[in-house]
Amino acid sequence: MLAFPLDSTRHTGPMRILTNTIPTALLLLALLFAQGGCKNQEPPPPLVQIGDLEISIEQFRKETGPALDAVSEQSAAEQQLLQRRLLAQLIDHELILREAQRLQLRIEPDELETALADLRGAYSAEEFEDVLRTSGQNPERWRQQLKLRLLTEKVAEQVTAEVADVAADEASNYYRENKEQFRRPAQLRARQILVTTREEAEQILARLEQGEAFAELAQEVSLSPDRENGGDLGFFAQNQLPKEFDEVLFKMPTGRVSEPVASPYGYHLFLVEEKRKAGIEPFERIKGQLIERLHRERKGKAFAEWLNELRLKTPVYIDWGQLQPEPNAK
Repeated sequence: MLAFPLDSTRHTGPMRILTNTIPTALLLLALLFAQGGCKNQEPPPPLVQIGDLEISIEQFRKETGPALDAVSEQSAAEQQLLQRRLLAQLIDHELILREAQRLQLRIEPDELETALADLRGAYSAEEFEDVLRTSGQNPERWRQQLKLRLLTEKVAEQVTAEVADVAADEASNYYRENKEQFRRPAQLRARQILVTTREEAEQILARLEQGEAFAELAQEVSLSPDRENGGDLGFFAQNQLPKEFDEVLFKMPTGRVSEPVASPYGYHLFLVEEKRKAGIEPFERIKGQLIERLHRERKGKAFAEWLNELRLKTPVYIDWGQLQPEPNAK
């Protein structure tokens, strides 16, 4: 260790100058050692390594921040459980992306825009982004998530392309063995027209009373996304629509148009087209839907098995010690 005199008053000029410069020299020396240490410092290990891809804890938190923030007040055990679930999802997404690259699959801009237009319905792009922001979502992040979902569907379709179709007798056997699944409450089928003001609704009601077709008017003037189908809402039971709608619809006779019904969206006119009593759906009525559902389930199972095999054969390293709950967790 270097030793320097503590009492500089005993020495003349040169030593006095030296004692004044020593602290600065030591500080510079310390800084040099510190910088050298930073250069040699090892980067933090990745949280996840999937093949040659590395994901840091910072990237994971950035990707899953909103979901983790939502449970920041929950117990440490609940936080860790959610972290593990989100991490498993992130790993699956990366595996699927790698497979999409291998298969040379991608989502073209026009495909993404078509999907966005379908989801927006009657909203403009700006209005839809406002809806997303109001619900606490980042529009660009939401767009990327949609793109990932579309790409996942493409990969799934590719890897399950050879899954066998469901035959009619398979669907019939399933129906016979699971009839209670097809029990339904009383339902009705209706159409709607949505406009902004009561005055508009009354003007349209007058046109309907003069004989104009409800479906055609819905396509012409309705603000609801179902206007493309003539305002068709399909079949539904009570409590599937807002209470104020149920109170009108389930009291109306078939073929009758309602008076204007107010809602936060504007004013609605309803036409009840058909009513069904409670009971078990006949097989012939739901045959096509059941075959489609069973085939979709079969493909979903095949995709899950494929993804599990991909997990098993892909080297994945996880540093579980980095997944710690928030400090204020209970």
